[in-house]
Amino acid sequence: MTTKNSPLRVLKAQADQIAATIMAAERGEKIDAHFADKLKEARRLDSFKIGIAMDDKIVTIDIGWDLIRSTGEVALAQYILDQMRETRRVLN
Repeated sequence: MTTKNSPLRVLKAQADQIAATIMAAERGEKIDAHFADKLKEARRLDSFKIGIAMDDKIVTIDIGWDLIRSTGEVALAQYILDQMRETRRVLN
């Protein structure tokens, strides 16, 4: 388990794996059976919730399929990482 203060490489690896799973599901690729049924069910909705259990909290992200289709895997992983670390990006 991790916390928001865990090493960046550990949090990044988790965020990358979550993003890769979501993007694979979006492309219709075969994914881990543990998540496949839930994601197949979620595909019928406009959006779905991702729950990430950490030692110090549970991060819940509500994300739409349209946003997933228009966002790259790297950007999605960065967004998930930011949520896990409780950081905000300021756009100038």
